[in-house]
Amino acid sequence: MSSWKERYGEWALVTGASAGIGEEFCRQLAAKGMNIVSVARREELLRQLGEQLTAEYGVQTREVAVDLIQIDASERIEQAVSGLEVGLLVNNAGFGHFGRFHTESIQRDEEMIRLNCLAPVALTHKFLPKMVERQRGGVIFLASTSAYQATPYLSVYGATKAFNLHLGEGLWACLLY
Repeated sequence: MSSWKERYGEWALVTGASAGIGEEFCRQLAAKGMNIVSVARREELLRQLGEQLTAEYGVQTREVAVDLIQIDASERIEQAVSGLEVGLLVNNAGFGHFGRFHTESIQRDEEMIRLNCLAPVALTHKFLPKMVERQRGGVIFLASTSAYQATPYLSVYGATKAFNLHLGEGLWACLLY
């Protein structure tokens, strides 16, 4: 397959798209001609990015302002993209915090687990079955070098990134064989 659209479809959905690696994923995919669904909390930044991508690359965009920590986030995203063939899912959104485990907030750790682990699982459940049915598509899970070793002062973050790494590799092997 010669083009990204042929290989994956018309639309890429990128979480954590308002800044950093997520924003760069949007730019790189738009440069390859893919239309972009950008997902993040900061609506104004998403809108600005969408305008830039359309002006620079001539692609269509859809912005979905949602906090992926919320329980209903994947349903809200699914509704926002109904009618679009999402062929590439980039599970990029995430955060970490530095500190001694016993002094950190359990609430913050639970939010990190929801964002870094549960949100990608929920979104992958929403979009992967259609990709398998179409026999084209892709899912990217962002991990970290923290996924490969114990990470003092970043223990929960490292564990969430190991989760993403193993989930992605496990799905790849399951779908390949």
